[in-house]
Amino acid sequence: MSQDVPADSKAEVIAEAVRDAIRQGRLERGVLYSSRELGEMFGASRTPVREALLKLADLGLVRIERNRGARVVGQDGRGIVELCSMRVLLEPPACRSAAAVMTARDDEAMLTEYRIMERLADGGAEYFAADERLHELILAASGNLRLAKTVRELRQTLTLDGRHSVPRYQPVETALRDHWDIIEALRQRDGAGAERAMRKHLVRSGDLLVAHSSDNDRGLVAEWRRWVSVSVPEGEQITY
Repeated sequence: MSQDVPADSKAEVIAEAVRDAIRQGRLERGVLYSSRELGEMFGASRTPVREALLKLADLGLVRIERNRGARVVGQDGRGIVELCSMRVLLEPPACRSAAAVMTARDDEAMLTEYRIMERLADGGAEYFAADERLHELILAASGNLRLAKTVRELRQTLTLDGRHSVPRYQPVETALRDHWDIIEALRQRDGAGAERAMRKHLVRSGDLLVAHSSDNDRGLVAEWRRWVSVSVPEGEQITY
């Protein structure tokens, strides 16, 4: 890794590389890795590796063990509740903001990703790659790059364990319809409609992910629904 890259940027690059390695199975859950071991693996010194591990610990991907290293862990039911709650609090308002400034070029870019999802409606890797690009395009259009980065990390963390609600818990057709409603509202520059459509999509997916990851633990499900109620403006109801 180049030595002229700022330390914080090095930590970001390493954190992303570690997430990819976990996703690909090159770093195994439950295994303890030292900073030196990870530094050798990713070609970096201990300082940026430690900073990267602290970032990943905040996301719940690793657990720091003092003077030993970091242990790779998966998300439990509470972790899923927290991740889904953060998304539903952040992403719908960003979608509303994006509607005010999107251009015809953005419209075409959204349609391009949607057509890929529609053509590959199998819940496979390419389908989810297009799904991710679509969400990132909307978030980038909102103009808040820090928010876009935060939501991207939340999405990446949710999917590390293969926790996609499609096609395991809901039909691909349902997800496609949700995305189409979001796109249509954005193309019409209907900010309130786009926000509602995004919230409906995230709550529907969150309901399924939380129920299955927590084994329907009543406390965790109630906690998730409490955050959903906080995210929904007074007078609005989410119906499927």
